[in-house]
Amino acid sequence: MIRKMAFDEVVEAVGSLCADDQKELMNLIQRRLAEQGRRQIVSDVLEGRKDMAQGRATLLEIDDLARDLRK
Repeated sequence: MIRKMAFDEVVEAVGSLCADDQKELMNLIQRRLAEQGRRQIVSDVLEGRKDMAQGRATLLEIDDLARDLRK
């Protein structure tokens, strides 16, 4: 079983890595965050399509959206 580390423990552990390993970890985290973002977008689109199909949402013209955002 993998032990969960506290945030400060993770920061300390990262600090003990060499610069190249820190850069690789940063790249890995950025890729994971991007993938999570893509999954969230897909989920939101699927939910929106479901809402549209069930009549719980309607299309909005861009001008109407801009007007609503200014309120």
